Amino acid sequence: MVDVLSAYLLFIGLLGEPSAVQATATVEQSSNNIAASVVNTQTADTAIPDLRIVSLSPHLTELVFAIGRGKQLVATSDYSDYPAQAANLPSVASYQGANIAEIIRLKPTHVLVWRGGNKDSDIQKLSLLGFDIFESRIDSLANLQNEIIELGRRLNAKAEANKVAESIAQQLSLLTSTYKGQSKEVVYYMSTQPFIGLGSDPWLNDVLMSCGLKNIYADALGTYPALQISDVLRQQPDLVIAAGKYTMPQVTAFWQNHSEVFSPQFVIANPDALHRFTPRSVQEIAKVCALAYQNN
Repeated sequence: MVDVLSAYLLFIGLLGEPSAVQATATVEQSSNNIAASVVNTQTADTAIPDLRIVSLSPHLTELVFAIGRGKQLVATSDYSDYPAQAANLPSVASYQGANIAEIIRLKPTHVLVWRGGNKDSDIQKLSLLGFDIFESRIDSLANLQNEIIELGRRLNAKAEANKVAESIAQQLSLLTSTYKGQSKEVVYYMSTQPFIGLGSDPWLNDVLMSCGLKNIYADALGTYPALQISDVLRQQPDLVIAAGKYTMPQVTAFWQNHSEVFSPQFVIANPDALHRFTPRSVQEIAKVCALAYQNN
């Protein structure tokens, strides 16, 4: 049960130092600029009309739109829902695997795969069939910037890709300077039944650390282990991050029985933005950081 849930979450699932509010606003503005380029892809798309791109992961779909090649996508994966127009494309992949026969029928010029998210056997089959394969291996915010640049090179969108990567770098620099010297211990969870949280996943831990949020289970054996409430109470983290479509009353109610011995700060995060290897993750972590340190 936990293994299936983990596989599912894996697939589907930022003159003088500025204040946290200023940093969040600046990061949001920069991210909005990227979002505008995601939606307005007409200029870049007209450059190479013969591209036929298949994306086998939601984050790759989003990155293709971000660098101005959205109109060249002919198929995507399940949960490729950002930007909105991505949801109109047919899906040829899910957490269970890729539809190889349908990919062949589409005759793509490029197939974008996620090493670690897509099945190794599917990637091997597609490679043996002679498709031009782009492998995504993002595990940090630095890697995200490098991969965007490389994807732009492969899809002849270097100028737009460099612009997106530079914007991310500027946003992260602002976050680092805003929260320099600050830190909080954190427990981060996505599900309460079962109680599943963030363990050793390198991406999310790197994102959290951009403003000094230290996951207490960063050294766990699994990337998304089953957590024990008793152990969380023993470790007494400063901050509890609930990632999902929760309301604050729901979050506080879950911990209510332990309020006499455990009174951390609670923050709700959007996992759709935070877990994906895309520019939106920077905007979301800026919001989380601002909330985490709002009382400091």
